[in-house]
Amino acid sequence: MKHLLILLIAFLTFIASAAEEHPLLPADISSPRATLQSFMENCEVAYTLLTEQGRNFKDEKSHDQVQDAIRGVQRCLNVSDIAEFRRDNITKEAAVALKEVLDRIELPRTSKIPDRKMMLDDEGNLIRRWTIPNTEITFELVEEGRFEGSYQFSQDTVTRASSFYQRVKNMPYKKGATEGFADTYLTTPGNPWLEQVVLRLPSPMRERVNGQAVWQWIGIIAVLLAAALLMALLYATGRRVSRKASEGKLIKYTLGLLFPIAAVFIPAKASSIIATDLVVSGQALYVIKFNLSLITLFASMVVVLGIGRRVGEIIASIPHIKANKIDAQLARLMSRIIGMIAAMVLLMQGGQHLGIPLSSLIAGAGVVGAALALSAQDVLKNIFGSIMIILDKPYTVGERIKIKNYDGVIEEVGLRSTKIRLLNGHQAIIPNEDMARSDIENIGRRPFIRRASAIRLPVDIDAEKAEKAVQLIEGLLEDHEGMNIAFPPRVWLNDFEDDHLELKIIYWYHPPDYWKFTKHADWVNREILTRFEEAGIPIALPSFITKVEDESGTPVVLPQS
Repeated sequence: MKHLLILLIAFLTFIASAAEEHPLLPADISSPRATLQSFMENCEVAYTLLTEQGRNFKDEKSHDQVQDAIRGVQRCLNVSDIAEFRRDNITKEAAVALKEVLDRIELPRTSKIPDRKMMLDDEGNLIRRWTIPNTEITFELVEEGRFEGSYQFSQDTVTRASSFYQRVKNMPYKKGATEGFADTYLTTPGNPWLEQVVLRLPSPMRERVNGQAVWQWIGIIAVLLAAALLMALLYATGRRVSRKASEGKLIKYTLGLLFPIAAVFIPAKASSIIATDLVVSGQALYVIKFNLSLITLFASMVVVLGIGRRVGEIIASIPHIKANKIDAQLARLMSRIIGMIAAMVLLMQGGQHLGIPLSSLIAGAGVVGAALALSAQDVLKNIFGSIMIILDKPYTVGERIKIKNYDGVIEEVGLRSTKIRLLNGHQAIIPNEDMARSDIENIGRRPFIRRASAIRLPVDIDAEKAEKAVQLIEGLLEDHEGMNIAFPPRVWLNDFEDDHLELKIIYWYHPPDYWKFTKHADWVNREILTRFEEAGIPIALPSFITKVEDESGTPVVLPQS
């Protein structure tokens, strides 16, 4: 044992001098012996600084030294299968537990711990693992990744380090051990002010319950409550600002997103306080950090969706887009869809960071998507209908259309429905699914208004008066108001009916101003009556037949005109 201690001291002295000469030289993990010695040496450095200065280092040199030591310790542990957000805390807790174990159990002599050469088999291949005798602490060859070809404490050893410590914690320390390393690391607050407060607390407050000191549990509850209240306040304020500014105050509406953005950082800060200042560890820290990370992830997704909505509003407010409100709706819709896609990508990446397999995330998203599709079929149909309307543009806001039994002017094209102001003043709200699959007559896009009319002349009218009637109307419509030379008026004797001769009139009015057209049509009608009266041209009244029955029920037909 004496020789082992001398060799260990000599090795540590050599490592210390080498570290001063080569400060960027990483910890040696080329063999189980090198890994064990690097681990012990870096733990010694961290323990010394922690006991001398606590967690708050008074100078930059000490801070750099302890960070180098922590990196050296982390290099010795295989945590490749542990979720990224847990690695830092798991590494530190496993290192503390392993150091406590190694300070209590008997280790083989240094010469018996295999170096690189001793880990070669007869064929010159590296042996995959070596276990400290009489323990389950194993060094394993890393076969891929940045540490390929090196030896680290195996993943199983890292995972079970805390249970190893619990099994040996009542054993005495060996001579020269870092006594109380675990208690010092796990109970010393990271905040100097809090450290002074804890030192003044009665001893029952420093007793450990379920892996944490009583004062730590109180601190956890206080931090989580404060974080929840602050997030609720920020979200409520953000909604109030955005709701008041959503109509006509684009800048204020955009700035309203700052409140949920600020809320994203609260769970991360709470997690940092709990891990660094309160020095919570073990399963409690994992559960808290996992849930706070989930909250951060969902809060980030809310921000991404909010950004999508606001980008759509900004695009829709551009003057030449605002004039065509279908384009504005398209900008809003596409921005929201892109925001949803970005939120899903964020969920996938964040889930992987938290250790959730990508396959599980995709399967979960598929199940949720199927459930939403089944429960919201009508909503999805209307959204797809909106997309088709926006892309095809069968109508725009302000145009008059006829669809089914509705005739009116488009007031609004929404994501779910289209609102039409009918000619009688009523408002019709039609689902976009129906709008997309129905026949639509777009009156607002007609280049002219066509009038087709017929005048009934008596069957016994003479040819001269019939010809005169045609000439009178042709003269009346010659170069008429709203006429386009490509659309000359048409007047002709169309056909003989049973009780009249039909005189057909067709003309076109440009541009399609309905009320000017009606005024002109009224003038045409009055002129026709006046000129026909002056020329003595009669207009035949429609004939009809009245059917009556006598007292016996026998029909009697009475022709009338």
